[in-house]
Amino acid sequence: MKSTALPLLLLLGVGVAHAQEDLVIDQSKLYVTEPKACQAIETQGIDAFVEMDFLSLTFDGGIQSLEFHCNFYDIKSRPNTPLLFVDAVCSLPGELYPDSFAIAPNGEDSILVVSGTETTLGLAGSEAPPSDFPVGTTIYHRCDNLSEIPID
Repeated sequence: MKSTALPLLLLLGVGVAHAQEDLVIDQSKLYVTEPKACQAIETQGIDAFVEMDFLSLTFDGGIQSLEFHCNFYDIKSRPNTPLLFVDAVCSLPGELYPDSFAIAPNGEDSILVVSGTETTLGLAGSEAPPSDFPVGTTIYHRCDNLSEIPID
């Protein structure tokens, strides 16, 4: 009994790891931090940014909101993994800084984005809003209905 349980557990573990690797990040879509923003952008266009507080992410344009922007300069991937590594330059009014992001699938229609700069500041004791995820981590939800609407 013991000898068959171990191979069965190993196979089960491989199956779970393989299923997670099957998730793919669709780099042609718009992602937003607030799921309701997808509908707001469709109906209000750029005015949705004024009405709601959210970030948007496209792999061509980077991350943006009303006063925050990160331009993506280099998106790296590796075979056999859905993970991405992104080099970026970010800006706030009066501030400019480099950043790097680790991006991973978080399910069928969302991605997990981890900022190197925000993580470092969080570990250094800077205050950050409470979250279910570690400091520097943000969930972005894919807007499947907006693939033709550019947000620049």
